Amino acid sequence: MKRKSTALLLSLLLLLALCVPAMAAIEYGVFYDETEQLGSVELSYAAEQTLPRLTQELGVDLRVDAFTDEGVDADTSAADIASYVYENSGYGCGERKEGVSLTLLLRGTENGTYTLSETDWCVYAFLDEARGSAQELSDAVYNAVKPYMVESAWNGEDMNVSATALSQAVDAMAESVENYIRENGSSDVPGGADAPGEPEPSQTEITENSEPDTSSMRYIFDLVGCLSSDSRTKLEARAEEISARHNCGVYVAFVDDYKVYSQGGDVYEGTYRFYHDKQLGMGDGRDGVIVLLSMQNRKYAMFIYGENAAYAINEYGAEQLEGRFLGRFSDGDWYIGSAEYLTACDEYLSLAEAGKPVRESPWAVIAIVVIVSCLIASGVCKVLKMNMKTVRRGAAADEYVTSEGLTLTESSDRFMYTTETRTKIKSDSSDGGGGGSTSSCSGGGGHGRSGSF
Repeated sequence: MKRKSTALLLSLLLLLALCVPAMAAIEYGVFYDETEQLGSVELSYAAEQTLPRLTQELGVDLRVDAFTDEGVDADTSAADIASYVYENSGYGCGERKEGVSLTLLLRGTENGTYTLSETDWCVYAFLDEARGSAQELSDAVYNAVKPYMVESAWNGEDMNVSATALSQAVDAMAESVENYIRENGSSDVPGGADAPGEPEPSQTEITENSEPDTSSMRYIFDLVGCLSSDSRTKLEARAEEISARHNCGVYVAFVDDYKVYSQGGDVYEGTYRFYHDKQLGMGDGRDGVIVLLSMQNRKYAMFIYGENAAYAINEYGAEQLEGRFLGRFSDGDWYIGSAEYLTACDEYLSLAEAGKPVRESPWAVIAIVVIVSCLIASGVCKVLKMNMKTVRRGAAADEYVTSEGLTLTESSDRFMYTTETRTKIKSDSSDGGGGGSTSSCSGGGGHGRSGSF
């Protein structure tokens, strides 16, 4: 009995000895989401591809952590959590433990969602002095991420919106870290911008000295270098996934000047010629939708081709779709504009497949007509009522005439109303218009919209 007890005790001690180092070895990973509600295709790609690649190339560990306030003291800040996790979870590259982490502290709601205030997130950075200033790097990342941490994106109403905002924040974080390290890197630090090996040409050199490589461009045609290589790769994967799932090609093209493709026509003609020249579209009907932006003259066009694509995005749908992304392009947010365009196309195609394509509701027009008619009728009745006087109805006609007969004692002309007709004078906008104006178009076997951005 004594031997059995001893063996059992030794087994428990051995199990405990094995469990402790195993628990200590648990890592949060590149992206840790305690809410389990912030996942998306874009974030998965960033966590599996973008951030690990940059970590290897730059020698700077990149991490993103989203924690909840469950079990956290009220006095604990996002900065406290960031520093503790960074120092105790194996974060950082090399002996210097160089790295950057983006930490969010989300507050739970009664609806099971989470909110994020503008003070509940922080950027934590470690950097060797030979490669630059950790404070400057932290500030650069903070300023890049800040636009996506606004209250409207983290109010707890829609976690999908929050997931999109976080994805955009991670992209901005990666880009700002890469730019800082490559601009300030030292040649004697592994992973720096000047590390031994073939130097990577800048985007300007690629644009000026060589034609862009279009061999990998099947859905995202960046012919002027608006997107970074990583951003274009990510958008390409997203567009390919959407196109394959709906059997309808979804394309974006950034060109220098649409006139190269239009043969003297407008930007819309250049867009549908681009579509047909490259044999875009999917299926027997070559269904697809493309957005083309001409950077030299700030012209834009969208072309929808094929029966299924036209059913999913009619003229009204094209106008609504345009409102989802064109403003981003006007602001120069090429990646975000492209991403929101792809997301909107996915939604429109999904609704069409469900038999609920985006259409203008006739009830809204009917309701407006009824309300306006009622208001007009009510106004007319009030005017007539104000002009009436209280009288007694006579039984005979002679009750309305006095014994002296009818005598007019006053005569006057009273101005009642006049009618004025005005015609709007339209400005000449034969060049496509400016200031973001757009209009519906047709041709090339399909339909779409064009204008300026």
